Amino acid sequence: MAVTDFVLALSGLLGSLLVPFAGLYWMLRLKRRAVAPAAAVPVPARVK
Repeated sequence: MAVTDFVLALSGLLGSLLVPFAGLYWMLRLKRRAVAPAAAVPVPARVK
């Protein structure tokens, strides 16, 4: 009984901590994806 209570409490704690960190990771990925193509655009070289 004590082991199952411990496992349930631990999984609940990890699940509640996972939601905000997953959201933060998702937002950072979206921001990085929006910035990456702008940095990858080559600047035209000057012709001599």
